[in-house]
Amino acid sequence: MTDWYRRKSWTQTDQEEFFKKLNRARKDGRAQYLKVQAIELVQTEDKDLLKVAEDLLNKMLTEYPEDNFNKGSALHTLGDIYKLRDNYKKAIDYYKQAVDFEKFYPNVITQAFLNYSELIVKTGDIASFDEVEQILRQRQEGLMFPIEKYKVNSLLSIICKHKNNSDEAKRLADLAEHSANVETSGLRYHKYLGVVKDRDNWLDKQVQGD
Repeated sequence: MTDWYRRKSWTQTDQEEFFKKLNRARKDGRAQYLKVQAIELVQTEDKDLLKVAEDLLNKMLTEYPEDNFNKGSALHTLGDIYKLRDNYKKAIDYYKQAVDFEKFYPNVITQAFLNYSELIVKTGDIASFDEVEQILRQRQEGLMFPIEKYKVNSLLSIICKHKNNSDEAKRLADLAEHSANVETSGLRYHKYLGVVKDRDNWLDKQVQGD
């Protein structure tokens, strides 16, 4: 049976039941329930449910502003919502808010740094390339999964190529290619978690192009 805060639909009954249970829940857990329910709705990619998810996240941020544990993830998810709407300007803004917040509260780290960096590079915001390079370099050593290494090294290669640092661009391109071809995660119980299943054609074209 699905948890009451993990619904993939939002009928009138869903809404009434959710808020009834939310109001009965402990106050220190309500922010998390709002966030988790929002993420579940975002995963459907349904435009109407994206609006519901946005409202739930804004409710969380407004009513529980001191809940630092869930704030970064909420900002990251708002970025995902606007990315799905192809509103890259607002998506970048929310991702950047999440990245900045995680500097202040590093206990919970999301993928906002990668989503932010990817959109900056893909939208051609050259003025932000130095900042993005710094962010990616700082996260580079702590990357665990092949998909992360593939994307981070690809983005850094593109930035280095733009700066005419061809040797470093080639080194990073080789690292990205290696990560894209790794077949297992290296984790004992999650052997295929985080491997590259679908390559990003845009990234590959930019990395491999002359």
